[in-house]
Amino acid sequence: MLTAQRRHQPPCKRPMWDKGYTKCTCPVMIRGTLNGKHLTLSTWKFLPPDKARDIEAARDLALLWERVGSPVRPEAYAPITEPTAATEPERPTVQMAVSSFMADGKDRGNSAATLSKKRVVFEKSLLQFCANKGIRFLSELDLNTMREWRGTWDLDSLSRYKRQGQALGFLWFCERAGWFPRNYASDITRGLGKIKVKARQTGYFQPKEYAAVIDATYAYSDRPTVDKHNSLTIGGDRIRALTEVMRWTGLRIRDAVTLERKRLSQDPSTGMWSVMVYQKKTGDPVYCPIPPDVAKMLLSVPPSQEGNTNDTYFFWTGHGTAKTITTNWQRSYVKLFKLANLKEPDGKPKRCHAHMLRDTFAVESLLSGMRVEEVSTILGHSSVKITERHYMPWVRARQTSLNQSVMKSWIRQGKVKPPTGNPRSEKAPVVPLPVAVGE
Repeated sequence: MLTAQRRHQPPCKRPMWDKGYTKCTCPVMIRGTLNGKHLTLSTWKFLPPDKARDIEAARDLALLWERVGSPVRPEAYAPITEPTAATEPERPTVQMAVSSFMADGKDRGNSAATLSKKRVVFEKSLLQFCANKGIRFLSELDLNTMREWRGTWDLDSLSRYKRQGQALGFLWFCERAGWFPRNYASDITRGLGKIKVKARQTGYFQPKEYAAVIDATYAYSDRPTVDKHNSLTIGGDRIRALTEVMRWTGLRIRDAVTLERKRLSQDPSTGMWSVMVYQKKTGDPVYCPIPPDVAKMLLSVPPSQEGNTNDTYFFWTGHGTAKTITTNWQRSYVKLFKLANLKEPDGKPKRCHAHMLRDTFAVESLLSGMRVEEVSTILGHSSVKITERHYMPWVRARQTSLNQSVMKSWIRQGKVKPPTGNPRSEKAPVVPLPVAVGE
């Protein structure tokens, strides 16, 4: 499959091979695989000077090469191009649609993480599937083809659900662009149906488990073969501070490792320390108070063992991408949880990951009496319903705890008699949700 794209060069500010942007006048290249061979050729060698930087003319040339099977000049194959010149270029290809979809996402301000996920779904998965099946034009993506593509997804139910949502969004984009007839995307949406996702009880660290994780930070090292000789604790100090920040603010690991120093502030009237967890769309900041010892850890967090530090961030030097530094810290947590050696009640190793620190903040806050609306605001959920869906067992447990408190107040007021026998535990039970729902 061949693609026509611009090779951006100064004074153009786009990256050299940004194929989603075509509005500039940079040179046009045709890249891809033809008869099993990779090629990258400039259109200057095959088109007239007035057409050499025309992206549409380059796309027509790429289609001609695919039909002929080799790079040729258009005038050499006039009999082939003339009958189809008026109709075939009007048929959008899957490659063209994907490129336009990605460019639209970038123009609408999608984050780098969102664009990266879309590239995996469409540029790697969909285009590779189409290449293997010999599918070139967008009109070939019918219901049976979409079902066949979905069958190649080796993912769990939640990931399949999210990917199908992205695929349907792509079809709706193509319909609005006029490449599909009216109601085409709607018919495929109904034909594919919903993927059922089983609601799972959110994993979190109970107090004893969290204490074991913190204890493991004192035995943790980024370089165990080196540090066992000189007793360095820098790696353990850094991961302990990061762990405490996520536990007491509910920040995701990506937001925590890229936390800026200016987001930590102290109220001069009360002395309370707070972390700005995010900004609302209105621009209003949302702060989460943190314990004094956690603030002290942040203020004294050491630089990395190589001595790298940054005046802007607590845990990041600012070099590389946020995705890379997040992945590095996730690897560190794999080592930390292995040191903690947590077990399930049946004795099996407990599956641990850094996101459970965010869940621990939410669960313990709910069980301690915080309102669901307040927890939802700190977590940055767009709706309280999201918080209730993910933490419903603990919302119910909190309600049980409130019921017990009301009963105790009735006893103290003499409204009811105290229960006889052993008092029930004040710890509210956790109610699992063994139902299947489509999230």
